[in-house]
Amino acid sequence: MLAVRYYGIGDIRVENIPKPAPGHDEVLVKVAYAGICGSDLHIFRKGMFISSAPVTMGHEFSGVVEEVGAGVTGLRPGDQVVGDPRVPCGRCQWCRREQYNLCPGLGFIGEVRPGCFAEHIAINYKKLLKVPALDLKEAVLVEPLAVAVHIAKKGKLSPENTVGILGAGPIGLLTLAAAKAIRVREVIVVDPSPARLEIARKICADSAVAAIPEDPADLADVVVEAAGTGSALAGALKWLKPGGRLVMAGIYEDRVQLDPNNIINRELKIAGINAYETDDLKSSAEMLAGGKVNIAPIVSLILPLESAAEGFSLLTSPSVAVGKILLAP
Repeated sequence: MLAVRYYGIGDIRVENIPKPAPGHDEVLVKVAYAGICGSDLHIFRKGMFISSAPVTMGHEFSGVVEEVGAGVTGLRPGDQVVGDPRVPCGRCQWCRREQYNLCPGLGFIGEVRPGCFAEHIAINYKKLLKVPALDLKEAVLVEPLAVAVHIAKKGKLSPENTVGILGAGPIGLLTLAAAKAIRVREVIVVDPSPARLEIARKICADSAVAAIPEDPADLADVVVEAAGTGSALAGALKWLKPGGRLVMAGIYEDRVQLDPNNIINRELKIAGINAYETDDLKSSAEMLAGGKVNIAPIVSLILPLESAAEGFSLLTSPSVAVGKILLAP
């Protein structure tokens, strides 16, 4: 089968590798769509998260069950599924409480185990969620939307809130969609890319601008930092009202310096986001099945698996701004 394999920084290759056979508790899934995530770009640019190479990349996918192992229950060939790609240690106190996102050793398929940028993936049946009511092209966004659902939960978003979102990449845009579903009072999206701001407008952002508003009247109750840069983090702290809440959802490739006085003087609250909880994944699927979120504008391009390098080139180019790119094996 074809698979996209990571060999080193900037080095990904589409290769023929053996099709996996499902183990006793595993399901063989024929991948329909796989999304290129921001963390995949961190791997591509910096080699982050990878334990060994080469490895088949990718952790966002939708597909159809093709074969089940002898110990599998609740799934059968033909079922439409999406994956929970988290790979926790299974032994720590957080795993014992099923708080897998807090596991200190948490990894993901595509990083510490073979991923979904392939024609097939074999995965433990407990890591699959049936999505019979969803088009598979839409279902592939269940996993990243779960991150946005977790952001909304940690940020305690409510209809009384003015929400600022820094960064209109897929997670920022999905957070916008989740915030609109909650019917928050106002959502302001900030991004330097006109193309991404236009996507935000299609998802009904109340304001989509290139710079953080400077008018004190535009201070936010909650700011979601989804850009992962030092300047965005500093701007987020200045944008908040006294007593406001910062949700840090971006992944930082470089160390940043921070002036803590903005936090202290205005008694700001800060929450970090590491993926999602299992219930967030289920809520995400329910929101999509119920038509509660407008996610159609987020997917900019669908490429065949053989063109994965083109997708990475587009997403890492400073002169090209796209939303989500899907690979279609």
